[in-house]
Amino acid sequence: MVKLVIKGGLKMTFVNLIGRVHNFEQKESEGGVKYTELKMSVMRPYKNYQGNYETDYFRIPLFDANHKKAQDYLRKGMGIAIKGRLEMSHWVDETDKNRANVNIIAEQLFFLPKEVDETIADLKE
Repeated sequence: MVKLVIKGGLKMTFVNLIGRVHNFEQKESEGGVKYTELKMSVMRPYKNYQGNYETDYFRIPLFDANHKKAQDYLRKGMGIAIKGRLEMSHWVDETDKNRANVNIIAEQLFFLPKEVDETIADLKE
């Protein structure tokens, strides 16, 4: 869910995701900063035309306290929630084409209680 808030001419994007840990891996940036690359699966809250729920996957880097929490407590398949914001990155690729990407910047990582985790699992049935 993304919502746009406009106050005094400022525009900000917020994102809240609830889903499951698909996988995660500790990495290190070129500058030596350790972080966790999280791949999160999020089931859409509605069925497609074939009557099935579809799942989207998001790559989310976790830094600082969120990196520490991820390395200490995450496990594949567990229910989590991410509160964060969207940022655009722009670059020129090796063929001189302008490129852009939307990045999810995680500000908070929440572990879902087992009851919520089980409810999400029940929705798949």
